[in-house]
Amino acid sequence: MNKYFGLIAVMFLAACGPEQRIAEAPPPPAEPAPVPEIVEKPKPAEPRFQMANIMGLQKSSVEDILGVPSLKRVEKSAEVWLYDNQFCNAHVYFYENDNSDLHVEYVETSEEKNLMGLEGQRADFCISTFLRD
Repeated sequence: MNKYFGLIAVMFLAACGPEQRIAEAPPPPAEPAPVPEIVEKPKPAEPRFQMANIMGLQKSSVEDILGVPSLKRVEKSAEVWLYDNQFCNAHVYFYENDNSDLHVEYVETSEEKNLMGLEGQRADFCISTFLRD
């Protein structure tokens, strides 16, 4: 039993000995933040088609260029074709000319869902999204 008592006494004395302090290393110097590179947003290419190119065309020509519309409706003095996709909506208005032929007199684009930031060219880009390949 003396052996155990001696062992416990040695452990007790070792525990009561001087504290050993661990030296704290200073934190590494902070790396400087990377300088952000400012890149201008590239300008989009010119639209493949200009809305002005369908003005005055007859219905068959418009259908050859833009394909079959999503919806056709007849109003008092006009026939309106709706083209719709994930980018935009286009309403093509056909009015009778002097020969009683229906031709494009007005085009309206709206809901440019994914064409924001195309200052002054949204309508042309919208019409370009409906071109038949």
